[in-house]
Amino acid sequence: MYTRMKKAILFWIFFTFVFTLYIDSQAQKITKGPYLANPGRSAISIRWETDKEAQSMVLFGKNRTLNKKSDAKLIGTKSGFYLYESQIRGLEPGTIYFYRVMCGNTKRKVTYFKTAPVKNSPFSFVAMGDSRSHPETFSTIMNQLNKFNPDLIISMGDLVGNGGKFKQWNSQYFDPAKCVIDHIPLISTLGDHEGDGDNGELFRYFFYPHMNVNRLWFSFDFGDAHFVSLDYRHPYDRNMIEWFKNDMIKTRAKWKFVYMHRPCYNMGGHRSTWGRSVWPELFRRFKIDIVFAGHSHQYERFFPLRPAFQPETWPVTYITTGGGGAGLYGIGQSDFLAAAESIHHFVYIKVNSDTLLLNTYSSNDSVFDNLLIIKHNERYTKQYLDLIKPQEQLDALTMFIHTISFSINEIPLEDHPANAIISLKSVPGTGDISFTISLSPESQKNYRMKPVSGILRKNKKLNIPVKIYSRGDMTISKWGEIKPDLRLEMVFNILGQKKKILGGRIEYWPDNY
Repeated sequence: MYTRMKKAILFWIFFTFVFTLYIDSQAQKITKGPYLANPGRSAISIRWETDKEAQSMVLFGKNRTLNKKSDAKLIGTKSGFYLYESQIRGLEPGTIYFYRVMCGNTKRKVTYFKTAPVKNSPFSFVAMGDSRSHPETFSTIMNQLNKFNPDLIISMGDLVGNGGKFKQWNSQYFDPAKCVIDHIPLISTLGDHEGDGDNGELFRYFFYPHMNVNRLWFSFDFGDAHFVSLDYRHPYDRNMIEWFKNDMIKTRAKWKFVYMHRPCYNMGGHRSTWGRSVWPELFRRFKIDIVFAGHSHQYERFFPLRPAFQPETWPVTYITTGGGGAGLYGIGQSDFLAAAESIHHFVYIKVNSDTLLLNTYSSNDSVFDNLLIIKHNERYTKQYLDLIKPQEQLDALTMFIHTISFSINEIPLEDHPANAIISLKSVPGTGDISFTISLSPESQKNYRMKPVSGILRKNKKLNIPVKIYSRGDMTISKWGEIKPDLRLEMVFNILGQKKKILGGRIEYWPDNY
């Protein structure tokens, strides 16, 4: 009797184990998310990806009893996986809601979201960018900023190394970010590593499934702020420019922020000059407070800028925040920079009525930059206005840095030069500029080039041919890095002031690469 009972018990244990394995094998696995999208005062979207198609929903409520339900819809499929979205409406502003994702036989742990605040309510947000390629660093930063529990995160893009490779989205973004994006919305602009990978298709799929992949620009309100994200691929696209104008005419927000991947002003890294002939004037006209960008893996905050010959126009602050995890770039030095560091970081901003407080944190939790902006009746305080620098001088300075930081398509040899053309274009408000371009003192040890001097006349362009020879052995990596370093420097006189700048490392990129 005892033996038969023992066998029966063992049989039921074995049966239960096998049945459990079978049920588990039929369960849907949530492979990405959940993550938040479209944060609003009375609505929000929750998305997630699964490995099997199944009836799905979100249970939610103001407490953990989760007494309300919102059905989910299948909004797309990629690489054999299924993307779901639940659009929850009828919510109260500035309110915490708990929720749980239910997908077939699978249910996610209970977490929460907070709806966007009403106008005149304080809120906080994080700005960061270029988190790709090093998920361990990105994960560290996400865990750090999670301690501050910001209401919103804006990203400058480059979330993955190649936006067209489906597997990278898990390893480089969704896995390291999962500790945050289930309860804090992260609203990213398109980065060039997403744009180059598949023209932004997977980026659009995960974040903006209802948008045109060729027009990934948008805006949204959050508290008493208006955020505008621009598409870096179209700096001079008339459609985006006209959309921006119409969008800004409509907003009545007290604070206005723009963010995109490539910077208009950038002293180190890529030394980008994105959209410079159009966008700075538009930012001044529509009274943008801060323009955020990434692309260069570093931190730069410029003093507020406006043209000296337009002293009544609005000053704009430009910040490059590209230290979210990607390999770091060197920084430039300039009187126009309030702060510059080659460091992994994120920017934490608190907005409360007329006051904006900015603190920038390194990956070891220390603050290395801070800024206070106060404005009343759409006017900054004198303390902030006293920081303004002349934009036309920085336009000339960064134009020169950009033009002497080029790539070559020939290898400089001892008896055969690498030929290049340096193109200079005059900047409004600066007059004639005399200049000399030569190898940097360090580069003169390993290369030779005849210095060139001239005058860049008002409203003129110059194309200057240069020939660069080597003095001995050199190496070129598969990424085009030349060793020993090859750099140019430029000395010039602008508005009675003598300045010297050092260009970036010149790289080798053959025409057929």
